[in-house]
Amino acid sequence: MNKYELMFIVNVADEEKIKAAVQLVQDTVKRIGGTVDKVDEWGKRTLAYEVKKQREGYYVVVNFQADPAQITELDRIIKIREEIIRHIIIKLED
Repeated sequence: MNKYELMFIVNVADEEKIKAAVQLVQDTVKRIGGTVDKVDEWGKRTLAYEVKKQREGYYVVVNFQADPAQITELDRIIKIREEIIRHIIIKLED
């Protein structure tokens, strides 16, 4: 299993949607056979440019371990969620 870092930005319109998005990501990592090491919520910040008509977003960073073959499934699930306006998955060095 490799170590990864996932950073995503959630639409700040609703506090419950933010919590649901964070929980969705954690549950998805566990469902694909990974383990969540750390969840770091950076909070509400102004975006550098408008994304999907939003000027602010709620930043979250998740460190996790997973099998490389399962990362595409995690990426697919995150892409279809409307409340997550941007994300990036980075493989960390050993």
